[in-house]
Amino acid sequence: MLKDYLKITDDPKTTREIATRLIDEVTINIKGNIRKFYTSLMLSKMDEEILHYTPTASPEEREGLRYKFIYDYWVYGCTVDEEYYLHLKDMTASEKKEYMGRQLRNIYVKHLNWSAGPERVEKLEDKYRLYQILKPYYKRDVIEIRTLDDIEAFTAFAKKHKVFVVKPADFSFGIGVHKFSMDGFGEDYKAALESILSEGEAIHTKHPSKVARMVLEELIIQDETMASLHRGSVNAIRATAVKGKDGQIHIYHPWIKVGIRGSFVATAAQDGFVSEIDPATGCLMTDGFQETGDVYTHHPDTGIKIKGFQIPRWNELKEFVNHIMAELPEYGYIGWDLVLTPEGWCVMEGNYSGEFMFQLINGRGYKKDFEELIGWKYDKDFWWEDAERFSHN
Repeated sequence: MLKDYLKITDDPKTTREIATRLIDEVTINIKGNIRKFYTSLMLSKMDEEILHYTPTASPEEREGLRYKFIYDYWVYGCTVDEEYYLHLKDMTASEKKEYMGRQLRNIYVKHLNWSAGPERVEKLEDKYRLYQILKPYYKRDVIEIRTLDDIEAFTAFAKKHKVFVVKPADFSFGIGVHKFSMDGFGEDYKAALESILSEGEAIHTKHPSKVARMVLEELIIQDETMASLHRGSVNAIRATAVKGKDGQIHIYHPWIKVGIRGSFVATAAQDGFVSEIDPATGCLMTDGFQETGDVYTHHPDTGIKIKGFQIPRWNELKEFVNHIMAELPEYGYIGWDLVLTPEGWCVMEGNYSGEFMFQLINGRGYKKDFEELIGWKYDKDFWWEDAERFSHN
């Protein structure tokens, strides 16, 4: 069995031997179809990702990293990007155990959101479905398009909003999100609709687990103070709402996402940075951090000092979070992206298992802190023991 040889160690030779067995033996059950977890395609994509982060490494060094990361995935639940931006690849076993890697975090989120039922993930990750539940809190027009049969609804929307936001219906990390303008289409609404639908089909082809549906949203007009940080992007607050052991909703280590260099989508992984917010005051407590390792004391475009910047109407944000969580009482964890408009806070979107970017910002793991907040600790040795779809030869 897998647990018979999967052990925690810092010895490179042992981790490589274990990783080799994992590649050969781990299988996954997808709707009754059992196959090897590591396909040649998956391994090649992993190699591409390693090459992206370490382009100067030799083939031998990249091969060693592949085995290291495969081992770390099954032991600590971390992904390749986390290995780099959290610097996990350079840490000891005891240091890595302090972090909430993506897969391990999913276990804790599953525990907190269990009462939401079997569709708990889809209910939040499907952007249009969540909009329908929380429409008054979005404070803007949103539609979903699936086929050319939606031409009537699309035409009415596009006549009202000549520039709008296009999002894949169930993607994360800001992938595929962009502004769309009708300027190049004139009154040819069918051609515009076909163009957007083709984007959805391309995403579905590349990522078969995703849907081809696209969500169109009216542009959010930001509060002037928030816009002054960087006018090209929507500078959203990640307010992660967590139900603590006291039964109350806590905004857990909130942070802001700010774009740079005119980027519309603000993420630490792309053209943007993140900074942690004091949950009591709404004041930025840190410099701006990117996943690349770059740190900004001032915004590189606007020159605004990041640490010490005051988010306006912070107490209203805290009240707003309590209101929207009351609409979804079955959830104990949601990562809300919120934007301040002149009329108050609005929902950009909700995230089922939002990232712990404050681990990047503060350079340490928060596993014990999070367990103390919620009053629960995962009692198995490895994260995958909670996932029935994994097995082994």
